[in-house]
Amino acid sequence: MTEAEIFELIVKADEALKYATEEKGAARRKQAREHLEQAKAAAEEIGNQALVAQADQRLADLAELERGDL
Repeated sequence: MTEAEIFELIVKADEALKYATEEKGAARRKQAREHLEQAKAAAEEIGNQALVAQADQRLADLAELERGDL
């Protein structure tokens, strides 16, 4: 996977959260987590630490969001 494709997965995760309705929030968070985990794995595979860090930060933000919803 290229750097551009990895970045696109991160953007898709952001958009899934940004446009989530209250009814679909849990499904969108799950979708975002899957995109971010895939992006992180791909970034690690090509050795791009900046993209790994970006995915990690968004995963941490997502975890915080999920804790706030409980």
